[in-house]
Amino acid sequence: MYRTGNYGDIEYMIYAAILVLSMSLLAPWSAMAAQPFASALPPDALLLDGPQNHSAENYNTETPPPAAGFQDIPADGQNFEDAAIIKPGDSIDVDVRYPVFGKAVIDQDIALWAHRVVETFIEGLGDDLADQRQTRNELRVSYTVSYASPRSLTVTYEVWTYTGGIHGNNDIVTLSYDVENEQRLLFEDLVVDTDTALESLADYCSQALRTTLGEELDEDMLKSGTDPELGNYTSFSLFPAGLRIHFQPYQVAPFSAGVLRVDVPLDVILDAGPRLELWGR
Repeated sequence: MYRTGNYGDIEYMIYAAILVLSMSLLAPWSAMAAQPFASALPPDALLLDGPQNHSAENYNTETPPPAAGFQDIPADGQNFEDAAIIKPGDSIDVDVRYPVFGKAVIDQDIALWAHRVVETFIEGLGDDLADQRQTRNELRVSYTVSYASPRSLTVTYEVWTYTGGIHGNNDIVTLSYDVENEQRLLFEDLVVDTDTALESLADYCSQALRTTLGEELDEDMLKSGTDPELGNYTSFSLFPAGLRIHFQPYQVAPFSAGVLRVDVPLDVILDAGPRLELWGR
């Protein structure tokens, strides 16, 4: 894993667990998708006014402006409500938001992810939680929704955690869906030839980041974080013009560079045979 330095043991364990959780929920997807659900939401979920996009004050909002064609667009009939898991306490502050689309299988998958993130965070604090009254352990998850077309969407989560130390940690987790079939989309589901897509993304993202990083450029980190390996490109958001690739802190540059993103036009991966119907083409 590409993280090094500046992370306490608890913070690193929570970070790693959340990313592993995001991938582990993929394994039973076929079985889960085949089962009906009586209720899409756990009983302690709070429905708020929607549709909404949230951005916690802790997050760095000074992100580059999106490239043309990488704007969030509404899709007919795809309005959503906002749900929340809120657990205030003497030593923890949990505020996790997630959308509800009115699609049973998708809603269940999203709600399951959100609740397990909370469970993972609290379990990661361990038996020392009662002794941490001087530390406000925070978990805040906000999200935005983007559509490549009425056929596909992505929920992009900003996951903020703080368990003491100099600074908190901000990570990006994305969940993408085929709305028509109510299925979670992995990177491999987007294209016919995954290897070719990864090679194209590696070249494009490496060049784009080299241009924008400036003094933050670290050749070794950039190469490792953009190599054509599937693990480097699991955080992606779907847009009408292509893919937005999210790079976590420490993945391609020092922590001070924050979360970085590259907007990749669909033409870049045409040789890999993208499923154009997901983009409404």
